[in-house]
Amino acid sequence: MAHSAKGIRALASLAVLTLAALIAGCSTTMQQAARLQLNSARIRASEHGTRVTVAGRRLSVKRVGTVSAHGTTAFVVAVRNNSTRQLSDIPISVGVRIANGRRLYLNAQSGREDFFFDAHLPIVAPGRTLTWVYTTHRRLPSGARPFAIVGGEPQPPVPAVGDVPAIRATVASQAALRKRPGHLRVVVENLSSVPQYQLQVYAVARNGPGYLAAGDVTVSELAGQARRTLELGLVGRYAPGRLQVKALPTTLQ
Repeated sequence: MAHSAKGIRALASLAVLTLAALIAGCSTTMQQAARLQLNSARIRASEHGTRVTVAGRRLSVKRVGTVSAHGTTAFVVAVRNNSTRQLSDIPISVGVRIANGRRLYLNAQSGREDFFFDAHLPIVAPGRTLTWVYTTHRRLPSGARPFAIVGGEPQPPVPAVGDVPAIRATVASQAALRKRPGHLRVVVENLSSVPQYQLQVYAVARNGPGYLAAGDVTVSELAGQARRTLELGLVGRYAPGRLQVKALPTTLQ
């Protein structure tokens, strides 16, 4: 009877382990499906123009600046999360006010798969400030003043998570930039196991209240525990020691 009881306990333990493995496998499959579903929703949203006319209350614009060079303008927007929860995929509109006071929206175009974060914010932690960058090759009217308006609700909805995937970005070579001004080589490393889609990389060089240089690039896909060297178009004057490069996760779980 003792031997039989041990056998029963062993079978029970095996069943528990098997069930746990199945649940883990199912959970991983569900997570993968959720990631692809979110990315697909973002791509579909990119097919339609985004224009924010009324500001939300949870995020506030603290600073808007521009850097222009060689027919390209980089908008740099500092956005603070005033809420107690992390926010992501919040729509943002940037543009300029022209002489008659009319707003000229610059990031409302549609039709590009990698457009989503040109008109939406990646994750902003509660009580923190995100510096978001958008570049355009459109010629701006003389004397135009930049503006930014941030919406109130994520589009599409993004589920809240606990730990945010860690992504690291560093300048790969300053010598390459000196040889080819405006072409910044950056190494991006995904330190998490969560694959990233439409990963955002921003570079900004501050000069007091203004900016010396700024640029951005979208990484279509970066697998978990992977790294990639890429080129970021930098608008303005490169300033050693002042340039900050950040990669912001867009797939959170």
